Amino acid sequence: MSKPPRILVVAPMHSHPPDQGNAARLAAFGAALRARGAWVELLYFGLEGLSPAREAAMRAAWDGFHYLPPLAPQRQSFPCHWGLDDWCPASLGEAVAALQARHAFHAVVVNYVWLSRVLEAVSGPLRVLDTHDLFGDRHMVARRDGLLPSWYFTSTADEARGLARADVVLGIQQEESAELQRRGAARVMTVGHPPGLRFLHQAPGAAVQARFGMLASGNPWNLGAVAALDSALADQSLDWLLAGGILRAPGLRLRSAPRRLAVAEAAEFYAAVDCVLNPMQGGTGLKIKTVEALDFGAPVLGTRDAFAGLGAEHPAHQAADAAGVVALMREWAASAAFRAEVALAGRLLALRYAAEVESQYDALMALLEE
Repeated sequence: MSKPPRILVVAPMHSHPPDQGNAARLAAFGAALRARGAWVELLYFGLEGLSPAREAAMRAAWDGFHYLPPLAPQRQSFPCHWGLDDWCPASLGEAVAALQARHAFHAVVVNYVWLSRVLEAVSGPLRVLDTHDLFGDRHMVARRDGLLPSWYFTSTADEARGLARADVVLGIQQEESAELQRRGAARVMTVGHPPGLRFLHQAPGAAVQARFGMLASGNPWNLGAVAALDSALADQSLDWLLAGGILRAPGLRLRSAPRRLAVAEAAEFYAAVDCVLNPMQGGTGLKIKTVEALDFGAPVLGTRDAFAGLGAEHPAHQAADAAGVVALMREWAASAAFRAEVALAGRLLALRYAAEVESQYDALMALLEE
């Protein structure tokens, strides 16, 4: 291709500031393609609103920025789950078709299967669906993990219809890519979340405030993980710190009494703790907070689910549950050798995973250039 590919990314979440997992994924996705020479524009279907600061940040980060105010989702189509298109009005597809007619994008990348209706509105460009997660029977996964279903969830049959709308489906980790193929996606590529490896070029932060800490948003899986960790820590003499959007969750009462730290930027949290905790159990997708911690070079103690899709091998990254994470915390506190071992294992994992994701983006860019 003589000219760089022009790509339109359609997303229901903001990309900047990248203050939650899906926002970080979106920001990194655009930056990775732009770094490879693509012209990348964002259409923000603004489910989270648009402040002047947020708009300015997104206009600076993308080659073009478009905004469509959101509409309220229609009534849930089925008693037990949302219909595939309940959250995607026809007007969004019409807006994308109008942009396509003016700009002749080589590819349209839609985020989330519940916006896949957009792909039916365009013809000509490569139609790409970035899934982020599995949404077919997600409500059943939540109940299996002892949580109430929330946000969007649908049937596997409706999810399959959404996957079939795309020429290429992106899975965020290998295990989910395999499952997406089993669910009917014709062509699947794995494109993970690139750690920027900030620890290679950033100086250590401010004085540490706590030995252990967890940074999390207030989604149900994070709330469940914090509750499990709190229960496991209740009779322990291990201090820890909690930060992030989870602090705004109503009625958050924790017997282990962690220090609560309000942070404007993730870097403030990573400068405040010696060791990061991720006791997540269950869920799907890639745990972006684990990747972010590795990006900052922070030692991490976590469960197998917290490291799913990353190829982790060290026992510190393979705890079965929150009680296993607490056992690792005790070992961390007692052994300088263990602390050094975990720190090295985390940085080696970050380097390996970063190389793998760079290759995945190279493959995606080659496809976009065809």
